[in-house]
Amino acid sequence: MNLIMKWIALIIGPVAMAAGSTNINNLPVETTSTKYAQSYFVEEHLPNGSVGQTFSGKSSAKEIFSAVKDIGAAPYPEDKLEPFFSKDFVLGSYVKMYRAPSYEVFDGKKHATYRSWTTNVGELLSEKHIELGKDDKINFAADFPIEEGMTIRITRVAHTQVVENQDIDFSVIKKDDPNLDQGKTTIRQAGKKGQRALTYAVTREDGVEVARVLISNEVMSEPIDEILMIGTRPVITTACRHNDTVIAASIKYGTKPNELCYRMMAESHGNSLSDGGAYKGLFQYTPSLWEQISPKAGYSGASIWDAAAQIYTTAWAWTHGYRGRWPSP
Repeated sequence: MNLIMKWIALIIGPVAMAAGSTNINNLPVETTSTKYAQSYFVEEHLPNGSVGQTFSGKSSAKEIFSAVKDIGAAPYPEDKLEPFFSKDFVLGSYVKMYRAPSYEVFDGKKHATYRSWTTNVGELLSEKHIELGKDDKINFAADFPIEEGMTIRITRVAHTQVVENQDIDFSVIKKDDPNLDQGKTTIRQAGKKGQRALTYAVTREDGVEVARVLISNEVMSEPIDEILMIGTRPVITTACRHNDTVIAASIKYGTKPNELCYRMMAESHGNSLSDGGAYKGLFQYTPSLWEQISPKAGYSGASIWDAAAQIYTTAWAWTHGYRGRWPSP
């Protein structure tokens, strides 16, 4: 039985059954929902030209789209529905349903399936109100013909400028301070970081950064150097006597006060009047060595028992070639 005959049988079948029956109990009972229902037969035509499924059933709808939907043919708004026997839709019809071609569109991070009878990519985008920015990318030209099942990909491109602030480290300048004990430091001027503004031209595709180019590097504030004072004043950390004089002599001649103290205490326990026999004073000079060295140190005629003269003379001697006269600590 061909398709038209199926439709005719669907329409006249119930009437024939009623006419051939003499038992009133066998007549169909009409209800409000079926009283005005008409029979429909729908033939599906696919975008590739082939015939798909067929659908049949009844509907009381007053327009073709709803009637086709009622019998389970699931038409899309873009599909074309044509009555077979008449150009106009009448209740109870044989209908040809032409499926609109479908296309997959990936627009940035969005995905949608569209159905359309347009002929090229540009027409499809226009119909679906999809606008392209001047920098956006698409995998087909606007005049490219579209085909059923085609996948169209749009990459949304955005160009922006991004400003990033960056610290500029300060320098630490170290300076000797003769008024500060050795081993101690103090900050005379606190350092402060500067600031620079880095401006980048940033390109993003579908929200993902793909390029970054530095276009400006501007110093907003210069750093301020830190000034760190380093103590150079000698200090005594060992047992000693005549400390102030030892410190002064060490500063004047560049000797280490602890070494002077150690040797003085080892030689005389810091007692300038101790008589060590042939060796005299804090550092145990022989009279002949004292007479030889003390004038060179600026203490000509000074007593060998003079504590200050011995400390200054010894400090001078240690930096002028006489260090070997006394054992090292």
